[in-house]
Amino acid sequence: MTVQTDKSLSLVLGGLLEYFERRPVTLGRLLAVLGEQATAMVLLVFSIPAIIPTPGVPAGMIFGTVLVILSCQLVVGTRRFWLPKRLARIEVPRSVLSGMVVRLGPKLQWIETWLRPRWTGLSGRAALRPLGLVVVVMGVIIALPVPFGNVLPGLSVFFIALGLAQRDGVAIGIGLVFGIAAIAFTAFILLGGWWLISGWFGLSSGSAPA
Repeated sequence: MTVQTDKSLSLVLGGLLEYFERRPVTLGRLLAVLGEQATAMVLLVFSIPAIIPTPGVPAGMIFGTVLVILSCQLVVGTRRFWLPKRLARIEVPRSVLSGMVVRLGPKLQWIETWLRPRWTGLSGRAALRPLGLVVVVMGVIIALPVPFGNVLPGLSVFFIALGLAQRDGVAIGIGLVFGIAAIAFTAFILLGGWWLISGWFGLSSGSAPA
């Protein structure tokens, strides 16, 4: 796998919409097209549906699962990304793809003007496996049915991907900060939910029935 891409990420993102104008969009086809780009572009595109609203699509479960599978392959050093056939056949509504381009395309183009090689130790090949583990955790969080729980881990993967693409360790650092915030937020929601449920059912009272 390659990590960096010489192409503008916003242009590659826009090119996806043009490529799939007359083709059905499936996860497998999307990965096949992105497989010709860098690893960073694959992570970037599959993180975006976690950030933007996708009405009628269980984006968290689908794309979180995809991110977990792909990042596990990144950790073990697979030469080329692949998806299980059942997952690869899942069709993505064209509205999701167009939403990615329309909503994030201009913002991505602006962000790219600030990216440059720095703190390159965070973006080298030696960092791929540790960052892959971070993306595994973020993918699991994205897949969980936690209210408003997709955005922080999605932003974490998004900025990590940007940093890998442009060898920008600062962007990766921002992604790691979002990752820490995502873990803290998820833990707060899950523990708070357990506290409420245990209170309602008396699970935390510790008193034995007479």
